[in-house]
Amino acid sequence: MHYQGVSANMMSLGGIAIAIGAMVDAAIVMIENMHKVLEQWRHEHPERQPSSADYWQIAQHAASEVGPALFCSLLIITLSFIPVFTLEAQEGKMFSPLAFTKTYSMAVAAGLGITLVPVLMGYFIRGKIPDETANPLNRWLIRAYEPLLDKVLQWPKATLAAAGLLLVATLWPLAQLGSEFLPQIDEGDLLYMPSTLPGISSREAGRLLQQTDRLIKTIPEVQSVFGKAGGRTALPTRRR
Repeated sequence: MHYQGVSANMMSLGGIAIAIGAMVDAAIVMIENMHKVLEQWRHEHPERQPSSADYWQIAQHAASEVGPALFCSLLIITLSFIPVFTLEAQEGKMFSPLAFTKTYSMAVAAGLGITLVPVLMGYFIRGKIPDETANPLNRWLIRAYEPLLDKVLQWPKATLAAAGLLLVATLWPLAQLGSEFLPQIDEGDLLYMPSTLPGISSREAGRLLQQTDRLIKTIPEVQSVFGKAGGRTALPTRRR
């Protein structure tokens, strides 16, 4: 960010915030797969506990199973923001910091997900791993998901047709949405910015500002008034 002249602002930090979920997903999938491999190893070797070398071998096996797929999935998410770099003018200046930070975050997460995470798994995932059915929430999710999964796999063509119809059904509402660069925000504020003649003194500007504020305060709907003299206009006044 420093070498590209990107400061820490709302847009650049927002790119990192958007990427956090996908960045953590890689580690979650990797750890979950090691739990599966470790559970399978315990079923195959019920007579003994895994040694340190066994844990490292299990971590290597688990990482090699899902590592390539995780790396490619994060890479695809990273490439999805490339069109943002084609924006120009005001749009490009506004959204390019977000695209840069999100791209860098996802690229680093892809690298760490297949290098650092397996090493940490070998060090910290030790001891007895409880079965996933031991968690009541997991049991409820499995009971709810398995019947649904059986149905959609029994009727694959009907599932694809329903998904296609749902996609087509969204086209008409999408066409009615309209588009705009930035949404209109109703903050409950009104910005009143009168201009005075050039060369007005600061004392006169202050007097006119106080007079304007008093007049605005007489309106019953106005809750508060804030005025400032100077800048491009002499009497910018914000009222709420």
